[in-house]
Amino acid sequence: MSVRAIQSLVVLVILIGSHESTPIPDGLRKVEEAFVKILGQSSHLLSFARFTHKYGKKYQHAEEIKHRFSVFKENLDLIRSTNKKDLSYKLGVNQFADMTKEEFQRNKIGASQHPFATSKGSHSPTKRALLQTSAPSAKDWREDGVVSRVKNQGSCLEGSWAFSATGAVESAYHIKHGTGIELSEQQLIDCSSSFGSAGCIDGHPYQAFDYMKSKGINNATQYPYLAVQGLCRSNSDSVVNVTGYVAVALRDELELMKAVGTIGPVSVSLGVSSTLQHYISGVFTGSDCEVSSVQHHALVVGYGNDGSRDYWIIKNSWGENWGDNGYFKLERGSNMCGKLFL
Repeated sequence: MSVRAIQSLVVLVILIGSHESTPIPDGLRKVEEAFVKILGQSSHLLSFARFTHKYGKKYQHAEEIKHRFSVFKENLDLIRSTNKKDLSYKLGVNQFADMTKEEFQRNKIGASQHPFATSKGSHSPTKRALLQTSAPSAKDWREDGVVSRVKNQGSCLEGSWAFSATGAVESAYHIKHGTGIELSEQQLIDCSSSFGSAGCIDGHPYQAFDYMKSKGINNATQYPYLAVQGLCRSNSDSVVNVTGYVAVALRDELELMKAVGTIGPVSVSLGVSSTLQHYISGVFTGSDCEVSSVQHHALVVGYGNDGSRDYWIIKNSWGENWGDNGYFKLERGSNMCGKLFL
């Protein structure tokens, strides 16, 4: 089985203050009462209580509650002011609404990495055939039922590389065999250090593909996810072996479109904008992406046009509560966020 890989790498708008007219469940009421004792009667207190209740937030002491509430209010102000600008995307409250921009950058995006992509890409027969194909004007592999569920990398800071790679292979397997499969990100995090990765500290999809070419990979049930690097526990019961992958030319969005449109979902690496912390819908066009380096890895599952601009459809690894059910749309045709292709 061959895998095509590329490196370069919500819509619920929270109406501020609208919760007060909604019946309050008993559990939420207890949270609100506890917060009133610490914060007093304050604007947005019920919104904060609903947020902590929904996402199961646990704070250690009163000072942390005060700090997180302050951050939450600042983020609400940012969300509201941004949405007033009538941009092509919307922001809203999600599980990251009590994190500062710096915390989000540090805990969910991580440090810069060196790109793998080359300026010319691969010259294999498969690559030459790809260059001669014509891509459809729009494609969404979710409609074909071959995109696996959105997963959550959790506290594994820079583990997105493993999720990007398994997502690409899971889709390639489904396209080839007509049945779905879920592969083990944990195995890649634990076992691929000899291929250049560093678990939750550093890694790249091409290292995962190289590992899977050499060793194969177990399914997620055999080797479940723990969100922390541990000792390698792989065995010989691999369910998938990757036979190869193809490099696409550096920042060549036409090649990316051909690969996604005619072959399947593709791993990408991006210079991510911290604005994505609060993204919930629309086509992201932010100018604050880190375009000179790779920080995050995801999976392009399609592309299209919303009537005014072209976009990529990207599957992320921050769970279904983030973004548009775990996905986001990124402007296509302008190399938004400095995409680098494998």
